[in-house]
Amino acid sequence: MRALKTRIVLEREIKNCKRRLEKLIQLEKRSRKVWTKAYNLFLKAANQLVGLKVHHTKKEADLKKKIKDWPAETIRLTSERDAFRKQIEQAKDKLAKLGTKLATLKEQELNEVKNVNDIVTQVFELNATVVVASGAREDCLKRHVFPRLIDEHGNLRSQISFTSSDGLRRVIAMVNTMTIVHGDLASQAKLEIQGFFDRFQRVAKMDDTVKPLFDLTRQLLVEKTDFKVGPDLYRFLSMELDADIFPELSRAQTLLRQSIRSEKTSSYIRIYERDNRTSPWRPMAQS
Repeated sequence: MRALKTRIVLEREIKNCKRRLEKLIQLEKRSRKVWTKAYNLFLKAANQLVGLKVHHTKKEADLKKKIKDWPAETIRLTSERDAFRKQIEQAKDKLAKLGTKLATLKEQELNEVKNVNDIVTQVFELNATVVVASGAREDCLKRHVFPRLIDEHGNLRSQISFTSSDGLRRVIAMVNTMTIVHGDLASQAKLEIQGFFDRFQRVAKMDDTVKPLFDLTRQLLVEKTDFKVGPDLYRFLSMELDADIFPELSRAQTLLRQSIRSEKTSSYIRIYERDNRTSPWRPMAQS
């Protein structure tokens, strides 16, 4: 944008300079015509003075004055013409310098355009290469690596590693999992917990067995809008509950255990390299 403004200013200056140069050329041309006309009048006056038959007249005086004034007049007219010529040379010199500046600026603009085009082309080519390579990598991972995360019993491993025969390169495939609670079963469990909560809420004093359960179920029921996988939930599920004494909580445990499952969210890899078999592994950059 700055280069564009500079170019516009230069082009405007060049246009004004050309206009001034044309005007100076016309003024110089006119000054030459004025000198030529004055010179011709001087020659005419000289010839007329030579041919006069009657002397001491007004005409003779006028002719003599024209001849006498000519040296000063020619100096004045010549100086005026030379001044215009000097201004013309200065204008031409300025115009040439402005032209050089403009040519240099245009060359810079062309180079910048070329550089920008080269950058865009290179980025697009690199991006295309990355996309192709990424696609090929994902296809390889899906075909040959990620299927091995499932063991012979059909269970999902958290990770599996592949090490080159020379022991210098390693690929570790991993899987992210998310533990979620099935909504329908969790809702039934909440009803059972609510039943336990309602039953013991009316008790004036709770014994040491009931009080912790009451507090925990209140924590689960009141402070959580939905069951959230976390310490409180796992603590509740790990408790040994007497189904005869706490039938609601026992049923809630069963329902919650049935509702919890792990789902695979994404698979990914990490690659490592080392200098020899005894040196530590170095993580490699990945796109």
